Parts: sequence; C-alpha cells; structure tokens
Amino acid sequence: MLVPVLIFVVCVVAGAVGGTRWLPDLAAGPVGGLAFFVVSGLLGAGLGLVGLHVYSIVEELNNLGDFAGARKSEIIAAGLQSMLWEAGSIFGIGAAVYLLGPAAPVAEDVPTDAI
Repeated sequence: MLVPVLIFVVCVVAGAVGGTRWLPDLAAGPVGGLAFFVVSGLLGAGLGLVGLHVYSIVEELNNLGDFAGARKSEIIAAGLQSMLWEAGSIFGIGAAVYLLGPAAPVAEDVPTDAI
C-alpha cells in the first residue's frame, strides 16, 4: 500500500516543480498568484494520476500470468484509455487556467541599432 502513495507524492511534486520551473511567468498580484498555484497543482495532480495508472497497469500485467497474451493488450489499452481520459482532463483544465491567467508584463525591446 505504501508504493502507490509514494508514486503519487513523487509525481505530484515533480509535476508542480516542473510546472513552476518551465512555464512562463504569470503576472504578479493576487489573481496571477492564484492562477500560478492552481496551474501548478493541476499539473502535479495530472502527473500523479499518470503515475498511478502506470503502476496499476504494471500490477495487472504482473498478476495475469504468462499464458494470457491477447488479454495483455486489452489491459494496456483499457489502462491507457482511462489514463488519457482522466489525466488529459486535468491537464486541459490546467492549460485553460494558465492561458486565461494574466500574463506577466514584457520588457520593451530596444533596437540594437539605436544604441
């Protein structure tokens, strides 16, 4: 029972840290800060679901045995379908919140020939 919990926690932390590190900044202020934490949380939760689905697919395949070749592809297909539906919905909501959040102000570019 400890392994799925550890997988989920590691995936949530990795998703939240990855989202904060690689996504462009949002505007400062309460709305930008709230959008930032919501996006980071949703990315972490989506990655956590992906990790748990991969774990459950591997566990089902290990418990199946050696003589169920056609059944293995059904387990993988059903697991992938479920994983993409659940995690894709969360990633989509996170992307929508990020795109609707206020953008950080962009510094004006100074032409190099004017210097």
